[in-house]
Amino acid sequence: MVVRESFPLLPPYTPPLMYAILIPITIVFLYGIYRIASRFELTKALRSLNLGSLSRGVKRVISQRRVIERTKGFPHLFLFLGTLVLFLGTVTVFLETDILRHFGIFILKDATYFTFEFIMDLFGLILILGIILLFPTREREGKLLLLGLLYIGLTGFLIESIRIHNMPNEASPYSFIGNLLSSYTGSLTGIYQALWWSHAILAFLMIAYLPYSNLLHSLTAIVTSSLEGDEPEFPKEPFLLQEIEDLESVKIGFEDPKELPWYEKYRLSACVKCGRCTDSCPSNIIGRPLSPKEVVIGLRASILGAEYELGDDTVWSCVACGACASSCPNYVSPFSFLMERRRKLVLDGKIDKKMGELINSLRRYKNSLSVPQRGRLSWLSSDEDPDYYIWVGCQYSFDPVGKKVVSRLVDLLRGAGLRIANLGELETCCGEPVRRLGEEGMFQEFALSNSEIFKELGVKKLLVLCPHGLTVFRKEYPRIIKDWNVEVISHVELLSDLINKGKLKVEKFDELTFHDPCNLARFNGIIEEPRSILRMTGAFREMRRRGKDTFCCGAGGANYWYQTGESLMAKERVKEAREAAKNIVVACPFCYAMLNDAIKGLGIEDMRVLEISELVSEASQKS
Repeated sequence: MVVRESFPLLPPYTPPLMYAILIPITIVFLYGIYRIASRFELTKALRSLNLGSLSRGVKRVISQRRVIERTKGFPHLFLFLGTLVLFLGTVTVFLETDILRHFGIFILKDATYFTFEFIMDLFGLILILGIILLFPTREREGKLLLLGLLYIGLTGFLIESIRIHNMPNEASPYSFIGNLLSSYTGSLTGIYQALWWSHAILAFLMIAYLPYSNLLHSLTAIVTSSLEGDEPEFPKEPFLLQEIEDLESVKIGFEDPKELPWYEKYRLSACVKCGRCTDSCPSNIIGRPLSPKEVVIGLRASILGAEYELGDDTVWSCVACGACASSCPNYVSPFSFLMERRRKLVLDGKIDKKMGELINSLRRYKNSLSVPQRGRLSWLSSDEDPDYYIWVGCQYSFDPVGKKVVSRLVDLLRGAGLRIANLGELETCCGEPVRRLGEEGMFQEFALSNSEIFKELGVKKLLVLCPHGLTVFRKEYPRIIKDWNVEVISHVELLSDLINKGKLKVEKFDELTFHDPCNLARFNGIIEEPRSILRMTGAFREMRRRGKDTFCCGAGGANYWYQTGESLMAKERVKEAREAAKNIVVACPFCYAMLNDAIKGLGIEDMRVLEISELVSEASQKS
């Protein structure tokens, strides 16, 4: 029987000395874990895990899917897999050498031992490759950590080669790297013990340092990966208006990062400082004072005792597009912290005139445009016994161009045999703008009021034109309304379905590109449906930033009502669209307005913005 040697070429006092050294190392490591777990309330997060969510998290972490999807993703995969397999291999050796052999049990013997040696060498090589590829992309701390791992990897091969040179056995050829080097490392036998101890002690020190370093994410990423969904979500409700008795006792938002609720706080521990969030942030790209990476690093440092001030300009620069959350490999959601901070700013009255005007408009008129409700939707007829109630939204309810878009959509649906009704003056704001602004109580008032109206009218299927409304109806109302049972569908989904079933006929239109609304693509995962329409109606060409990697028009996060200036975000998007096609198709009233204004601002005369309903209407008329 061929078995793995125990501490070869080392004196007999090596095992007890090694474990003596491990005692303080373990204490330092465990204190670091305790420090992180207590300050970031990880125990509450762990209690929220179940078998299903944990299984999802393990799959995400092992597959490194979000890492691979991004630039430089494969080197990190090499680093992760190499480290994981070598760590598991070391644990296996420990279990056999120090526990199982005392009971006469051998795991690493014969064929199993040969396979083990081959796998360890293979993944040691993968680890070193990952380190070399990642090294140029890392900052100072990251470079030092990589150099430590590189030393551990290289000395591991040297130690193995010296052992094979002095104590060859039948497993030696399977350690293909060590076996190859063994012909050249015989002269290093005299420093074998020094190499072994430096290898072991550095590995121990890095384990002890792990909870205090940027490597912390390797422990906490499993929690965020388990508890977070693929699509970003708005922060949870600090209270439920239906249930609260004493609103003044409820903690809303935060002044000090230590006041963050646990379901936001634990996320901070998983940041890897890779910067993908900032790279994808449209506010950062156009020069606003917002770096999601710096926000997360600053909040985390503050919880650990450092000084950090989250500026109001930074908070209000966010467009709540979810790009940062969607791009994070560890499922951290930087925009959620900004939304939590907004709740506190609004509570304390720290808002400007335009923000105040939006709140007052919603309070007085029940819509975001300061227009009386009288006659709302009087221009749109209703069918009896409808298949769908249509939610038009504030923007299209009062805007003359928007009314034409809605009328065209309803004509299309009725032409396909569907009965459509509207809510008339009973339709108010869905509450999305005021929630993104940070006025949680008013949002919940809208949600409760609208749900009661739906119950009274017997609304079972709600057709929504605005992706912002779609998000709150689909994702946020059910968290507030206990008996919510309304099926919510986007008009894009319905049009795609009708065209695919042949109930709407369309002809080729012209060269087109599609601007994915953030709330449609990122928050609701509706990506293929609009493309299935465009492929049938035009010479469709994709923009560089598309799908979940779309680029915000600049209206999100209530920015439409309070941001003034040159509409730089929308102009950036129009310039990108112009490289793809001369017609931009949108599926959001805010994108429709922002991109049209940007085209005018850029002085472009041969470019057109079409709402997807307009496109289908014009393409169907050709047929």
